[in-house]
Parts: sequence; structure tokens; C-alpha cells
Amino acid sequence: MPNTTNATTVQEHLRELQALVQDSLKHWKLATTAATATALAGQSNPDRLTNELHPLGPVQVGTLQRDFKEKIAAIRSICLSFAQGPLQQSLNGSDSSSAPALRRYSTLLKEETQHDEALSFVKLSMKQCQNTLRAASQDGNIKTEHLISTIRDMATELGLECYLETGSRVDNLVSVSTLTIGGNVIVIDIDVESTGAILRVKVSYASEIHQDERIDRLLAHNLRCKCGKLLQTTPGSGKVSEGNLTHLPDCSRDFDAFSKNLRALATLDSFSKKYPNVDFFHNMRSIDVDFKELFKREMKITARDLHKVLTQGHGIPMTHAVLPGPSVAYWASKADLLDVSWDDLSTAIEQGANEKVKIPFHRISVTMEESTTFSSGYLPVERSGFLLSEEETYGLNSVPYGSIMNDQGSVSATTILQQPLKWIVPNIDSTVEATYVAVLHPPVVVAEDVAKQLAAFSNQAGLNTTMGFHKDPGYLSLQECLINQGTEQTQWEVTLDQGANAVRQIYSFDRTKNEARLIHRVPFTHISQIYICTKLLRQQLTFNTLFQSCFRETVPVDETKKRLATIHPGTTDDHGLEVSIIVQTPQPPNTILASFLNPYTETNMILEILIDAGTGLPTVRLVNETTTSSAVGVTSDAAMIGGGINGDSGMNMNNMSDVNNSSGSQDHQQFLIGEKLTRVLQTCDSIPILVRWILKRSLSWMKGRSSIQGKGQSQLGRRTSSYTEEGGILKRPRV
Repeated sequence: MPNTTNATTVQEHLRELQALVQDSLKHWKLATTAATATALAGQSNPDRLTNELHPLGPVQVGTLQRDFKEKIAAIRSICLSFAQGPLQQSLNGSDSSSAPALRRYSTLLKEETQHDEALSFVKLSMKQCQNTLRAASQDGNIKTEHLISTIRDMATELGLECYLETGSRVDNLVSVSTLTIGGNVIVIDIDVESTGAILRVKVSYASEIHQDERIDRLLAHNLRCKCGKLLQTTPGSGKVSEGNLTHLPDCSRDFDAFSKNLRALATLDSFSKKYPNVDFFHNMRSIDVDFKELFKREMKITARDLHKVLTQGHGIPMTHAVLPGPSVAYWASKADLLDVSWDDLSTAIEQGANEKVKIPFHRISVTMEESTTFSSGYLPVERSGFLLSEEETYGLNSVPYGSIMNDQGSVSATTILQQPLKWIVPNIDSTVEATYVAVLHPPVVVAEDVAKQLAAFSNQAGLNTTMGFHKDPGYLSLQECLINQGTEQTQWEVTLDQGANAVRQIYSFDRTKNEARLIHRVPFTHISQIYICTKLLRQQLTFNTLFQSCFRETVPVDETKKRLATIHPGTTDDHGLEVSIIVQTPQPPNTILASFLNPYTETNMILEILIDAGTGLPTVRLVNETTTSSAVGVTSDAAMIGGGINGDSGMNMNNMSDVNNSSGSQDHQQFLIGEKLTRVLQTCDSIPILVRWILKRSLSWMKGRSSIQGKGQSQLGRRTSSYTEEGGILKRPRV
């Protein structure tokens, strides 16, 4: 929450308006200066936008619009009062003898205003230069002064009071400065040595129950220098020795993270002052208590299966992990979970040792922010949580400060809990303009439909007006966001094996544009909506991971083009087998289609990957060429596979009667049934690995069928006329 200023002049309001614009542009990663904007406008192919210009992006659009209106209204009011003031009235209605003197006086006022504005600009520029020089200095005293000054500026901007005390401690030979940041209900003490080292960060509350050392460690971690000592080689000796401590700019201190964490605390503190009838820290603690209770219930039901709770439950509670306040880890890739010791992770979570958890989880952190509407209800201090306990579920029917909601959405065939949860929904206080916010770490690229569902949590109607089916070329499509490239490249090569017999998978994607948005934060009205948000994000992240697996090429584009250019028509030197796969996304994040020609069976294969909306787990179906995505679920796995081999969909098998018989089809189905394909994909989360698995099984099946029929039969004769066997791999010669 920004500090409420006492601006009284047009220049002061304009500077604040400019600061609002520049801060928003910085968060949106757009041009922040006129020169940069002019240069961008002159480019023939400017950078594409980052899909963050919407109410769920990094900028709180509602309050930004409100602040703009307030600043502009204040400027208009000042201009109007000046136009109707005594000076202008005297100039317009006075006698001719005093008019020249009044006009000179008016001119002097305008010149003085211009000089003040110029001096303010110079003062700001000098301060920026001073901060840059201090950040680059190696002197410990200057570093300490820069550190304290930076923290003080952050706190003052948030409306907090700062006090500095410098002295020496008995147990410390160097002087120690203590910066005290005070609010309405919080006090933050930061001890800094004269060398710039952070000794201690302590956050104190008016109520002792909110004390938590994890917040202290989080803020201290943000501020501590991470430069380390540079290793230098002694001239002539070739030996490595320790050099002097050399600080990088800003000492590698994470001021951005510290600013966000301080803002989260300052916002709750300012709300406590503005709305004294609500204990906001108590409500945040109640959400944390509910997360831990849900985790406890799901761990009990699953016999302490932490992996299942992470992937299918409400997630793993990790209080004060990224932001001060409650948070849950809800997703991680298969690669990141590969070497996880679940017992050690369970112990670290139970101990609250966030610093021991090194897994890059996707997390949801809950905080609060200003709102332009009355959208949230709050618990009284007598109530410790929104969730009813197991005993209260059967005995408590009503509460005087709200109602009890029977959450049927928390129970389904894919959920761990099999009894509907019951929540308290407090009455909305019509005087409190504040809302809960789920902050995503890291931000997630989602399809437009998912963004609209997330926006519906807090009735963000403005999102729909910014996300029409416009196909604006200035925005990256969902596919382009996930690939992190434009449309210049058309093919990506993935090779999972080495040697002359390696199968090269060449991927391309359907250019039909799917709208996308990058989601940073999701305002919500009740804690029960977090689980819905979690399920939507799990489905989207699984989709993103599978799609991206096809476009992480293992061979550079230039090398691929060079190799293709050296291959002449009529030669057989194709450096291994090549398979072209087209990836389509007709219904993101629900469906992915991957189609390719199986070179061993000469059949067109379409892998239909369906991502469950409840668990985010993918399932695979093999459909024939004539089956469309709209007909999913009509044909059985066996019928689809049989049609893919024997059907009339253009898949020529050279009249191979031995393959067309029922026993041959059943043999082929044994390794191409959906259950096996699904198991492979859920294990690896990689479409290229799934395709490789299918090709290897197809090769083994064809070789087995060929050996059974014998070399003298006509079918094998026809196959050997179009294939050569080399090192156990059937290779089709290039025509």
C-alpha cells in the first residue's frame, strides 16, 4: 500500500502520477522512458507484449485506475482554484493602472514554479547518481549507509516510520547500527554491522501469538550479501588463493523480494490502523491453520503419502516460505521430484524448516491488498479458523457472524477427501475495502478460458473486456509463450538416442492461435476457492510441461539445416531415421494431439492426450486418422488401434494379410493400449519419450512378425525391398 502523500501543487501531483506510470511499466516490463518508447515505436519488428496487461497481472489495475482518477481530479481542482482565485480575478477585473504590476507578479510566480520543477529534477538525478556510486563502492561504511538508506526509503514509501541508532556492542568490536521500522501493530529491528553485514532481523507484533522466526529468517535472507569471495590466481604461481571481498552492485541483496515482503506486512499493518474493528493478522493466521488442518487430514487418509497430497490434495503448507503469511506448494515437475526423499521432506515440513526445502515447487502465497469493492469477510478473534473441525462438522449449524457453507466441490472421484468440507463464510463488512490475494510463485502461463475462470473468483469483470477473441498480433499466443520464441522457427529436432541408428523426432505445431495470459495474482473472496485455483493450475501446468517437452530441441537449428542441405535426392545417407510429428492444441489445457507416420508399420498415428481437470494427470488414447477430437470417448481402445492398423483411412500396409488377421492386431494392441501409453506418459511427462517408446515397441513387433512368417513369404519379401536392416534397426532408404 503506497504512502498517502500531502501533495499540494500541480508539480507534486504530476510527479506522483509519473511515478505511478513508471512503476506500472516496470512491472509490465514495458518502456519506462520517452526515449525508449520512441525507439520502440521506430522498430519494424518490435518485441511482443508479455501477456500481463490484465487485472490478474503484476499490477493491481483497479487501484491503479482509482489513483489515476484521484490525481487527475486533484490537478484539475488546483488549476480551477487558481483560475478562479483572487489573482486571476484581479487581472481580469482590476483597473488598468494595477494590471501591469499584477501581470509581472503572475509571471514571477510561473517562473519560480519552473525553477522549482527544474531543481526537483536535478535533485532526483543527483540522488540516483549517489545511490549508483554507493552501490558500486567497496567501502564498508558506504555500503552500510547505502543499505540503510535503501531500506529506509522503502519503508517510508509504505507509510512506516523509521528510527536509526548507532553504537557498539560489548560482544562486537565493530559498531552496529539498528534501523527500527515501526507501524501500527508491527516493529521491525534490523541490526547492521559497519561492514554492511546483516546481523539480525526481528519482526515484533502487538500480539505475541503472531511471532514467528521464519519471517525473521525470510527477511534476513533477502538482505544478506551473497557476493562471497572471489578466487584469484597468484601471478606466476598458478595457485588459487582467496582475494579480498568484492561486492557486486547492491551486494547481490534481493531488494525486490525484501520490498515485496515488507509491503505484505505493511499492508496488513495499515489495514489494522484503517479498520481497527478487524484483526487482519488473525485472519491470515486462521487461513494458515486451515491449510495445516487439511494437510493433516489428507496425510492421515493417504497413510502419509506426501506425493499424493502434493499432486492430488490441497497441497503442502509452507508458512512464510516466499511471502510472509500462509502458502501451499501445489505442483512440481517429474524431473524436480525425481530424487526427492519424501521422508526427509516430511520432516522438514513438520519442523517448519523452509530453508531446507530446495525443491522448486510451484507455490500459492496468500496475502491481502486494497480493493475498490467490499469483497471479503473476516473472522472474529474468538474463531481460530474458517474450516469446521471434524467434531464441529456434525454439531455446529450456525454462527452469529456469518453462515456455514457445505463445500460439495471439495469431494469427487479424484479427491483425497471423501466427505464434503464445511466452511464458515463470515459476513462482508461494508466498510472494509480489502481482499485476499493468491500470489503465484512463479507466475503461470494459462489459456484464456482458465484466466477467466480464475478471474471469476473475485468477480473481476474487467478481465473479460481485456481478453476477447481478438487474436491481436501484438500478444504472444499460448504456444509462443510456452516455446518462448516467435514464429520464425518452424521445426524443432529432438533426438533421444545417439549413433547412426538414432531416431530424429522433428516437431512442429499447429499455427492456429490460442489466446494466453501470464497470471501473477488471483484475488479471491474465501479460502475454499484456493483448492479450485490449485486444480486449474495443475491442469494448465501439466499441459504446459507436455507441450514444452516437444520443443526443447537437442540439436541446434543451424546444424539441422546444414545436415539436411548435405543430403541429396537418391542417397540413403540420412544419418538415422526421421519422424515428423505435428502437435495440435484444439482445447487447451484439456487436449493435446500429436500425429505422425509410424515408419515401421506405415500407419498414421494420432496420440490424443487428455488432461484431467481434477488431478491434472494426463491419459493417452490412440485414435485412427478418421477419428476427430470431438468424437473422443465413442470408440474403445481396441477398436481405435485395430482401425489404425486395418482401417480404410489411407494407412496402406501393402496388403499384409498376416498383420491384418485378428491375432496380429491383438499382439500389436498389447503394447499400444491406452493404459500402457498413459503409464509411460505419467512417468516421464514427455511426449518425445512416449513417441520413442511407441517406435521401439513397433520395431520389436514388426521384427517378431517377420521372423514368424519366414523370409521366403511374399510379405517379408516386399518389406525387405523397401527396408534394410542395419544394427537391429529397420531403416527406410531415402527416395
